[in-house]
Amino acid sequence: MNKTGYSLGLLLTAGAAFAAGWIIKPSSAPTDQDLATSTVGSGSLISPKTAPKAPAKALEPSAMAVETKDFIARYLKNGSLDAKGMTKAMEEVMKESDPVKQNRMIAEILENLTKDNAKEALAAITKMGQRNPARFYMTALFNSAWGRIDGEAAVASAKENSNGRMAGMGVATALSGWAMEDPDKAMAWVAAQEDTGMTKMMYEGGIINGLARTDPDAATDYLLKMEGNEEAKSRYLDTIATEKMKEGIDEATKWATDLTDPKLKADAFEDLANQYSQQDPAKAAEWVEGQAGEPHAKKAIEEVADEWAEVDPKSAFEWAVTLDGDVQADAVSASFKEWAESDPTTASEYLTEMDASPAKDNAISGFTDQLAREDPESAVTWATTIQDEGIRIDAVEGAARTWFRKDAEAAGTWLETSGLPAESVTKITAEPERRGGFDFLRGDR
Repeated sequence: MNKTGYSLGLLLTAGAAFAAGWIIKPSSAPTDQDLATSTVGSGSLISPKTAPKAPAKALEPSAMAVETKDFIARYLKNGSLDAKGMTKAMEEVMKESDPVKQNRMIAEILENLTKDNAKEALAAITKMGQRNPARFYMTALFNSAWGRIDGEAAVASAKENSNGRMAGMGVATALSGWAMEDPDKAMAWVAAQEDTGMTKMMYEGGIINGLARTDPDAATDYLLKMEGNEEAKSRYLDTIATEKMKEGIDEATKWATDLTDPKLKADAFEDLANQYSQQDPAKAAEWVEGQAGEPHAKKAIEEVADEWAEVDPKSAFEWAVTLDGDVQADAVSASFKEWAESDPTTASEYLTEMDASPAKDNAISGFTDQLAREDPESAVTWATTIQDEGIRIDAVEGAARTWFRKDAEAAGTWLETSGLPAESVTKITAEPERRGGFDFLRGDR
């Protein structure tokens, strides 16, 4: 859940990636008994999704073994790889069809990358063609590696040989490598550029991405001095949080606590919650409870509930209902939203057995939020069973809005007799807001 979408941090590390039932549908305003006795004939059930296929059997280690022995040795001259040798070595890499073997070959090439042969490596990748998806990842990988051994040349090459946004990305990946080895010069280069807006943000993201790997505290200082897009700062913070987590949760917590900007502090705790709960959700729950009551912990608690629900939704929900106040509502809703996505059958059955309560209202809210993506009509029916008026109206509006986008005629007919206030009808039938163009930081959703 955490900061979903296309993030610059993800793109900056793309090179590293290269190397590696039945749902119960209540009738209108039903009782719990009605829900429990629903039948197919009455139209109270929707068809299950196709059962997932069993995962393919993993290959035995011996089957994955590939031979790359003496690959790079064939092109070395006096123990080093000159420009001519690099060209020939890259030609062999490009002819290799086995991705595992090709990755090992590239790793050997990177170990022998120098100021004198880096351009030949990039030239070979460029010949892959614009439509080859591997070209982007390999370019990012080589730009970063080149940046570590000759930052100025790598950055200059990326800026000269690409256009528009891709030029900014190329420079950012080179800056990431440069910042790992010589952050002062890399930062000075960025400060001297006249580029503004998105381009400069990508440059700064490159600095943070590289600096965070060698000195996350320095990366934090750099981020705090950035001016402009607060959303970008929030996303770059995730990269630093990842590195701080490697120092242990205590050090990571101290780092997040020391942030003085309220929004960044909340974002940092959310990032840590996301990562910690994926490692050990029960311990993450104990950890985040120690922050309960603090403004910065609200999203973190919701994040733990969401991530825990991915592996054990019942335990996540049972933990969420032990919380107090608004954080309970958010955590309950988040856990049931995830439960509805992973196992809608059990989630709907569990709801039918719950006694009416504020927790059940919030659980249904989360359930309908997810269900609306697949069956908005059923989600609307579920939403009308919520007891709390405010929660009910919000849930009904959300589900009906999705229904109206998918089937305006059917949803419109329902609206005529729904009894919803005019304000709600306006929200449901209004044209969705559209962002201009592709949102690079969030993704085009």
